[in-house]
Amino acid sequence: MHLLRKCKCRYTIDLSKEICEKCGERFRSAYPPKFSPHDKYAGYRRKMKELAKQRGLL
Repeated sequence: MHLLRKCKCRYTIDLSKEICEKCGERFRSAYPPKFSPHDKYAGYRRKMKELAKQRGLL
């Protein structure tokens, strides 16, 4: 089974390439993360988002 990956301009299943030669972006997973109503890491994500807002990164 191949995993579909994408950058800004295209999709690929080629695992040998890390960076797109057209746009220069890194390839990443084309699928959204799995959803769970019992999310163990939600508190950490909220805390990191709040820290990023305080530091002016968001």
